[in-house]
Parts: sequence; C-alpha cells; structure tokens
Amino acid sequence: MTIPDCIERIEMLPISRERVWDAITKPEQFSQWFDIVRDIDFRVGGKINFTWENKLSPYPGVIETIEPPHCFAFRWASHALGHPELKLPSTATTLVTFTLEEVAEGTRLTLVESGFASLPDAFQTQSHQDNQGGWQSELPKLRVYLESTISAT
Repeated sequence: MTIPDCIERIEMLPISRERVWDAITKPEQFSQWFDIVRDIDFRVGGKINFTWENKLSPYPGVIETIEPPHCFAFRWASHALGHPELKLPSTATTLVTFTLEEVAEGTRLTLVESGFASLPDAFQTQSHQDNQGGWQSELPKLRVYLESTISAT
C-alpha cells in the first residue's frame, strides 16, 4: 500500500490574514489553540517543543520558514522518532507549512504536512494516519480560537 507523501487541508476563515498570522506564529496564541506547544524560539532555525499527554515528550521541532504574513513552516519529529526502541536519524521528520492567502471572505489557510515517504516504511502509515487525524481535530480549534477572540473584542 502506498502512503501519500503529504496531508493537505484548506480552511476558509472569515478573519483577516494578519489576525490568522498572529494566531499561528505568536507563541502565546499558538499554544492557545494548538495546546501541545510548549516552547518556541521564533526565528528561522529556532526550536519548538511539542508535548503530548501519555507519550514520550517533548517532540522537537525546528522553524524552517517565516515569511510574514504569508508562510510559516516548521519541521517536526515523526511519531516514530519517539519510539523508545528505535534508533532513527534526526532526519525522520515531516514539514508542516501554513500558507495564508487573503481572499474576499477573509483568509484561506492551506496546511500541508509533507515528508511521510521519507520515514521508515514501518512507520509511514501510522504517522500519516495519526497526523491526518490530528489536523482534523486541531484546525477546528484554530477557528474556534480566532472566532472567540474576535467576539471578545
């Protein structure tokens, strides 16, 4: 069975691009909706630590791209990298890219996570399935966070 190399999700958000940019790049906001974020050194090459309950943590990440207010990308460790019996190279990562486009309705957010094909064969399927399910639950939290902060002002 061939696993797709990437996950792609598009969200139409009735929020300004600048506001969405802040929610995905400012550490204090990012951690409000993506609650597994613990630490961010917000610069290209800076580290992000992600923490999941009941799993080995922290999972490391590294910021790859910051192009305000258009593109933010980070590379993070595969789920398999945290497996205690594996000795995987630190290159067993996927790249998460948020691209923001201003549209008449607000902002089109495109999330692409790529690099599953470069993971060890035994973990491609599980990593892809886990992350696909993760984004299906996390991106709605971004919408709720943005809408709640708009209505609170």
